[in-house]
Amino acid sequence: MMLNCGLALKAAAQADSIPLAKTVYVHDADVVQLTGGNVAVGTPLYVDIKGFIFSMEVSAAVKEQTIELSKMHRSCAKIMIGQEVAVKMFTPLSTFDLSFVKLEVDYLQKPASDAHRVEANVEDLEVLFRTHFQAQVLSTRQCFALAFEGVWLKLTVLGLQLVDLDSGTAAKPHTAGTLSAFTEIEFQQGLSGKLHVLSNNMQQRSIFHPDFNFEELGIGGLTTEFSNIFRRAFASRMLPPKMVRELGINHVRGMILHGPPGTGKILIARQLAKFLKAAEPKIVNGPEILNKHVGQSEENIRTLFADAERELEQKGENYQLHVVILDEIDSICKSRGSSHGHDSIVNQLLTKIDGIYKLDNILLIGMTNRIDLLDEALVRQGRLEVHVEISLPDEAGRVEILNIHTQSMREKGYLDPSVSIPALAVQTRNFSGAEIKGLLRSATSFTLNRQLHVQDLGKSINLEEIKVTPDDIELVLTEAKPAFGGHAADFEQCVSRGIMAYSHDFESALRTCSGLANQVRSSDNTPLLMLLLHGPAGCGKTALATHLARSSDFPFVRRVAAENLVGYTAQAKVNAISRVFEDAYKSPLSVIVLDDLERLMDYVRVGPGFSNMLLQAMMLLLKKQPPEELRRLLVIGTSAEPSVLEEVELFHTFNVAIDVPMLSVPEHFRQVLNELPGFTAQAVQEICRKLQDRQIGIKKLLQIAEMAVSRQNPVPCDVFMECLQQCGCV
Repeated sequence: MMLNCGLALKAAAQADSIPLAKTVYVHDADVVQLTGGNVAVGTPLYVDIKGFIFSMEVSAAVKEQTIELSKMHRSCAKIMIGQEVAVKMFTPLSTFDLSFVKLEVDYLQKPASDAHRVEANVEDLEVLFRTHFQAQVLSTRQCFALAFEGVWLKLTVLGLQLVDLDSGTAAKPHTAGTLSAFTEIEFQQGLSGKLHVLSNNMQQRSIFHPDFNFEELGIGGLTTEFSNIFRRAFASRMLPPKMVRELGINHVRGMILHGPPGTGKILIARQLAKFLKAAEPKIVNGPEILNKHVGQSEENIRTLFADAERELEQKGENYQLHVVILDEIDSICKSRGSSHGHDSIVNQLLTKIDGIYKLDNILLIGMTNRIDLLDEALVRQGRLEVHVEISLPDEAGRVEILNIHTQSMREKGYLDPSVSIPALAVQTRNFSGAEIKGLLRSATSFTLNRQLHVQDLGKSINLEEIKVTPDDIELVLTEAKPAFGGHAADFEQCVSRGIMAYSHDFESALRTCSGLANQVRSSDNTPLLMLLLHGPAGCGKTALATHLARSSDFPFVRRVAAENLVGYTAQAKVNAISRVFEDAYKSPLSVIVLDDLERLMDYVRVGPGFSNMLLQAMMLLLKKQPPEELRRLLVIGTSAEPSVLEEVELFHTFNVAIDVPMLSVPEHFRQVLNELPGFTAQAVQEICRKLQDRQIGIKKLLQIAEMAVSRQNPVPCDVFMECLQQCGCV
């Protein structure tokens, strides 16, 4: 409540020795004029000067028509010495106690160096503030001086609330109120950034929105990865800053999300940033950093961190988390010194993450498909130290992804109930999350195609019959192949006739190969196994290798053959073969067939000669264990020149070597020819008699038989022997 009586007084300065002074002083005659002489002795007096409420006391040392103000009074009310100010009496109401007050704490005079840094505990500050200012009337933007551990602090009232005694709840914000014993005080760090306001309160810091729910992220199959991210990057940020410093640890400032394309790296980064209670995340693609003007690329990097630097300087440990998401980080952060590197950009990024002035309020999330291309200094501890592989989803993960992408279909009745999500998850091995989404989109196109009529597009569509059925899913699975799945076309031509078990030795070799594939699948001690199939040209090595690869039912199957690398330089061949192995490591179960090892390493008899670069690359790749414990790899090599492999020390790199047998006795030839069309029993008997003591490979025999059938059907013995001679088998 404000009294109408007021007085114009000239401002004067109080003694500099009392900067803590919270009271203004006036002459006794001026007090009588202000109060009208109606105030009882001992009653606290308050005056209103420019909207600020100050305590007032009588002093005989003050001249009449003068009011002595401390430096803090004059500073907050913007009053100059000698200025005439309007002074009014202020009488607080009975319901004038504060329920809450927020104070900004900073230095009274900004220190010149870090030598004056002070860590002020809020509990100690509160005790000291209450001791000096209990029952003091506080008004918004009013300033106070407080001595703390030999340093003068400036406390500014940022906001306050009054208590509603009738309802017992806090009233709406007010401009002034009295500090009472039950007033809640909150201290906020000032803008200088050098004064650290700490708290012993062990309440966790909230960096996620209160309604955060992992299921609402819409990220399927990445529960383990997200748990790892949370543990490494966010767990420490949930603690009070003081406890983090007492633990002697630093927050993680950067992480790398890497893995095959389409596995959800960008999705998890964007969704995570959306649920973080932090500053607006900055999302940028690596190539967007590049600029043709000198120094502009480095300036773009500095701009990404500018807001975080500014806030850390102003608010210190009361900062918000700033998230920078940098996609395709490998495009700008390749190893320094490489021909395609951007050294100055890498240097600028390193300076911002872990330079002289470290930014604890920053979290840089980089994403790449090729973590091996990044500069080593960038991915070490203290920088982008957390490396999380977002790999291909397992079966449980695929179920989650399918449930997410079919949720709307199921709720609206567009998905036929007979479509089994678990069964579809089994059929989509090695599909990435993006490929699963594309598969469902393609299935919907088949569904819509049944209702649309190309010849009559104007015909109405029966919306009630639009349902994605199991038939639509089956049609999609015939055309949609995962990038990290099996390449059936590479194997069909190699084993078009199937496998003919022409001898006991061949059956034994086939059983051994199948057992080795099962060993890789089930044994905990065999994450990598290398099998060499060797024998003369045409003995069926490639057919056996491709049959084993297909029958193993491994989700990732690749064949590396010399005919697919025609025209490649040695370095290009090394890169192509290395890429196949790198892709294999991304799948839980993989088979790689290295067909015709001599041709792959450019071996020629004349000289002899071979490519040492290719040889060394294959030896290193064959010996390299899969990088993950749950990844298993079977490598099958074929060779017609095992002696050459012995000379170049590649033979013993393989764990198991199996000699693929030739057809060498009449019973072997009879077994094969009886299964082929165009051969009578009499002709087979005569042919087998003439092939006595000969050794012919199964591939060569099938070629001769087809050649003979094309000339005369049924095939007489003399025609077959003529073809045999023409094929150089005599």
